Amino acid sequence: MKSYRQYCAVARSLDVVGDRWVLLIVRELLALGPSRYSDLKRGLPGIATNLLADRLRAMEAEGLVERYDAPPPVAAVLFQLTDTGRELRGVLLALAQWGLRRMTSGPAPEDAVQPQWAALLGGLMLSDRLAPGTEAVVGIGCEGEGEGGEGEDLRVILWPGGFWIRRGRDPAADVTLTGAAQPIGAVLSGLLSPGEAEDQGLRITGRRQLLHDLVDATPATRPD
Repeated sequence: MKSYRQYCAVARSLDVVGDRWVLLIVRELLALGPSRYSDLKRGLPGIATNLLADRLRAMEAEGLVERYDAPPPVAAVLFQLTDTGRELRGVLLALAQWGLRRMTSGPAPEDAVQPQWAALLGGLMLSDRLAPGTEAVVGIGCEGEGEGGEGEDLRVILWPGGFWIRRGRDPAADVTLTGAAQPIGAVLSGLLSPGEAEDQGLRITGRRQLLHDLVDATPATRPD
């Protein structure tokens, strides 16, 4: 990675994470944990195969990611964030909060929309809104939309200050949002109220009050 050659903490940080795709690779690994190369390629529409390989090598050299051989039945090379890489969670949260104002018009026809991005918004925005000692599971049933969009069931396990995102449906989830990824992400980020999203076709089942409590506690940039 190129260096700005500046003795400045911001510049030194950008020396490591400022190249194109680096923070989006962090996003994918933060969203879904250890991932195969093919998982990362699928989650990063538009990236060239050789560029992804180059970025992963550079991120390994910088101590952001590590690879390991998963045992059977997976039997594949997996990439995961190191402790240093996971420290970028706060950076992604700040970028997500700042970027919400640019998402109020919804996705353009050519925009890729993937379910793990909506789930990650929920993890980033809501985990600090739970009372100490509590836990909540938010189920997400995303329908594919946009260019390269895929449908998938996910669940976000939230606790104060942290979260996990796992693939698959959880019948015991506290609340489940089913529909297109865009209104799901808008609800979890506070851009839309649950009622507004339902008017757009989102289906909400389970503990609706829990969802309202979490979303009402989430500061968001709503359209004027």
